[in-house]
Amino acid sequence: MNKVSVKIDGVEYQIMGEKNEAEIVKVGKFIDNELKKISKAAPSLSKINAAILTSVNIADKLFDSNAEIEDLKNRIDEIEVNYSTKSVDIEKEFDSVLAKLEEAEKKVETLGKKVIVLEHELEQKDEIIKNSVEGKPQVISDEESARKIKSLELKIKEMENKIAVAESMATEFQNKAYNIQLNYEALKKNME
Repeated sequence: MNKVSVKIDGVEYQIMGEKNEAEIVKVGKFIDNELKKISKAAPSLSKINAAILTSVNIADKLFDSNAEIEDLKNRIDEIEVNYSTKSVDIEKEFDSVLAKLEEAEKKVETLGKKVIVLEHELEQKDEIIKNSVEGKPQVISDEESARKIKSLELKIKEMENKIAVAESMATEFQNKAYNIQLNYEALKKNME
C-alpha cells in the first residue's frame, strides 16, 4: 500500500492506495482542478458545498463513462456475433465453392476421357478413309454395316417424306394458282 501526500484546494491530504504514487497524484490533481472550476464558476459557494458539487460532477462523469463502457462492450459483443455469423457464412460459401470446384474437376476428367475416346474413334475413321483412298479393302464389321444400312434407310425415308410434303405443297400451290387464274378471268369478264 502506497502513502502519498496530495494538495487539494490548498489543503494537504495523506492518501493511501494500491496504485502507484504517480496515479494517486494524478487523481488528486484531477479533483483539485475540478474543485477550482466549481469555485471559479460559483465563488459564493462554501468549501463544503463546492466539494459536494465537485463530487456530484465527478460521480456524473463516472456514470457517463460507465454507460459508455457498457455501450462499447455491447457493440463489441454485437461485432463479435456478426463476425462469427459472417465467418460461418463465409465458411459455408467457401465449402460450396469447393464442392462446385470438385464437381467441375470431375466433369473435366469425364470430358477428358470422352475426348480421348473420340480422338481414338477419329483416328480409326481416318485410317479407314486413308485405306479406302489407297485402295486397300476396308475392314467393316457386320454390326457397323448394319448400323450404316439402317442409317441410310432412315435418311431415305426422311427424303421420301420430304418429297411427299414438297409434292403436296406443289399440288396445293397449283390449285391456288388455278383458282386465282379463274378469279382473274371472272373479274376480267365482269369489267368488260
